[in-house]
Amino acid sequence: MSQPAQTAPWSIRALAIVLVLFGLLAFFGSAFLWGQGFILRPPEGIGLAFPITDMVVNAPASIVAAIGLWQLKRFGHRAAYFVAGFYIYASVYIFVEVAQGGPPYAVEILVPQVFAVLAAVALLILPERYRERFS
Repeated sequence: MSQPAQTAPWSIRALAIVLVLFGLLAFFGSAFLWGQGFILRPPEGIGLAFPITDMVVNAPASIVAAIGLWQLKRFGHRAAYFVAGFYIYASVYIFVEVAQGGPPYAVEILVPQVFAVLAAVALLILPERYRERFS
């Protein structure tokens, strides 16, 4: 006899929603270079490394992790660790870039990265708390 499907706790579902939002923002924000132009016709002097990485790695990984967490699938638990690592790596890189540029520190750059670090911490703690529910 099969077991009834478990529903994800509200904290895991909230985290999944945050991941979908981050994934969509990473894709569409990068596609329009965060207001600086369109990725297929970038303005001169705009680096494409981070926007392309966001579109090819961050956005899909965040959405895959979100789906897996929502459904309490093992791949979601594992993808959460990957996404947490990516968020931390990218945030540290951006924090260093901002620090090297000196004041004034752009709030529109720092605030999203602080949220990414907080999401990464949640991705490392919350799925582990419910590890036995993932199938």
